[in-house]
Amino acid sequence: MKPLNRPLEFPPTRRDPESGYTLHGRRFDDPYTWLERLDSEETQAWISAQEAVTHGVLRTMPGRDELRAAVARSTRHARRSPPIPAGPNGREFLWQADASDDKLKLMLRRGKGAPLETLLDPNTWASNEALVFAVPSPDGARVAFGKSVGSTHAAVIHVLDVETGKLLPDRPRGTMHTSVAWRPDASGFFYAACPEPGEVPPGDEAHWNAIYEHRLGSGAPARRVFGDDRDKEYWCSVKMSECRRFAVLYKWDYVHANVVSLLRLADDALVPVAPDMRSLNQVQVIDDSLLVQTDLDAPRGRLCIAPLSAPTQWRTLIPESEDTLQTVTGVGGRLYAVYSHAASHRVRIHAEDGTWLRDLALPALGSVNRNEGEGIVSGISGAWSGDEVWVSFMSYVQPPSVYRYDYATDRLSPYHVPDVGLDASEYVTDQVWYESLDGTRVSMFIVHRKGVPRDGRQAVRLNGYGGFNIALEPRFSALHATWLKLGGVLAFANVRGGGEYGRAWHEAACKTRRQNAFDDYIAAARWLVSAGYTTPSRLVSRGNSNGGLLVAVAAMQAPEAFGAVYCRAPTLDMLRFPTFGHMSSAVIEYGSPDDPVEGAYLAGYSPYHNVRADRRYPVMTFVSALNDRIAPPHDPLKMVARLQAEATQGGPYFLLPLRDSGHGGGTTLTALIEQDVDELSFYCWALDVSPLTTP
Repeated sequence: MKPLNRPLEFPPTRRDPESGYTLHGRRFDDPYTWLERLDSEETQAWISAQEAVTHGVLRTMPGRDELRAAVARSTRHARRSPPIPAGPNGREFLWQADASDDKLKLMLRRGKGAPLETLLDPNTWASNEALVFAVPSPDGARVAFGKSVGSTHAAVIHVLDVETGKLLPDRPRGTMHTSVAWRPDASGFFYAACPEPGEVPPGDEAHWNAIYEHRLGSGAPARRVFGDDRDKEYWCSVKMSECRRFAVLYKWDYVHANVVSLLRLADDALVPVAPDMRSLNQVQVIDDSLLVQTDLDAPRGRLCIAPLSAPTQWRTLIPESEDTLQTVTGVGGRLYAVYSHAASHRVRIHAEDGTWLRDLALPALGSVNRNEGEGIVSGISGAWSGDEVWVSFMSYVQPPSVYRYDYATDRLSPYHVPDVGLDASEYVTDQVWYESLDGTRVSMFIVHRKGVPRDGRQAVRLNGYGGFNIALEPRFSALHATWLKLGGVLAFANVRGGGEYGRAWHEAACKTRRQNAFDDYIAAARWLVSAGYTTPSRLVSRGNSNGGLLVAVAAMQAPEAFGAVYCRAPTLDMLRFPTFGHMSSAVIEYGSPDDPVEGAYLAGYSPYHNVRADRRYPVMTFVSALNDRIAPPHDPLKMVARLQAEATQGGPYFLLPLRDSGHGGGTTLTALIEQDVDELSFYCWALDVSPLTTP
């Protein structure tokens, strides 16, 4: 660590010795429960006092201005999406931002060769307001868009008249609007939402998600068309088929399984496709058939086909392989299958009958697909009846880019590849394999400047996730780019619990097997030392969301393996997580504290309950997004309070609150840049790296 000008003086924290509870015959103290009341004056004063100490270290770092300039160089660049056709005469919409824009804008082109017009510009809104989604109607006359405040969750749908630029008076019912799909005649749309306040018992406001239909200009309440009346934890999404005869309805059990039905728009009949919550399925209607990409009886995925006349009678079209099939998209009469091959993507092109035609060569080792609230979203887009194939791509050293693919010439042509000031040719991405505690072989990506010696002196940032069937795949970020420019090394461990190697890899770290993920991650840190990249004092461990839980547990269990820990938006109290918002749904992943066996297991690793006074923990920063709707924003507060009071041999332990930020960070590039600079300042301070060396 860099030396400080003066000793740190953290604010005193009130401890309530009477606060706690008994679970399965065991008493658990919870002396900082009062910090869960984020809106109380006492909690707010405590947060501000902790923030002042943290900022006193991070925001007085020499070279911080250089860090900000480097982050901004890789953040502020032109952004552009593929066009979205909608309406007559070649009308199309697209997302675009200039380098000076803080937020993406929705643009309109009224026809071929016509100039672009700005349709929705959230840069003119308040800084904490976000444009979360925007879906044009089929005739291109209106746009349904989601607007949220303070985060990218809890959006409210508004409807814009394209010609007049005015908002319609329509206000669809419910809260936390997502997933819009217009009716073919543009008379209304389907969308996912939670119930109105007062319609459910207190504490259930984030549950009972369902699909509703809103008719434009109608004073009648929205019609509920799909959902669940028994299990409040399920959530829903909707898509419109390209033929516009069906709405495809999904009901999800987190990212573990879903139910799929078709809503036949001709008569509003519900047609089951995948009626049982046993597998993950994605469905596309093509002519008179259904394509069903599923992991049912195929842990690494397969593609099936079924006639619309018998939609549950699936026949395998593309069988399971050694790679994990993530998505299949029908474009231009062919099937584009995206696979995870050792945690990076491969694209294979098949004929309509499933026959393999060729592989699509990507620019480098990287990612095509992305993870969103509706599961894995394909980076291949286009129409089955069209001829334009769009390919999204990014890597650790290439920002999100868009390409056109021409099947006739087998050529991938750049459509938009941003300049972020990073020369990809100067860096290498290696993939290594190492053994975990039980002998399981685990993969890890290592990214660094060419020619970096293995002399044990490199500053390394190790990252992991290990949960919810979500794969840790090559992703670009401005923070990654700046760390590489500083001469740092990036390492990404594909630990069990993620989706890199199919359902079995995920299930290997669910519930009472969660320790496998922690063991895999600790083994990654130790391998980086044994392989000569670094020493523990030069290794910072970083995790976000479920990855925040991962790095916190690893630090509690093996504090000597890490020099510093950056724990962002985590869940840390594993005995009370189901009481927060929709987190009760996560018992399918973590197990339930109410179950005697699972509860005891959770207590055994829950970071908040396993702070030990006799251990010297590394310096740690816990980041709380104060508007977080996904993970409990109070957990980092409670964790910091306990560490500061009880683990005095190690540390120090910082709280970094993100104000006007949700789970994904701030709503503007300006806010995101400053958050990245804070994170990099912590790395530089904790590992004694000089930001002044940034090119």
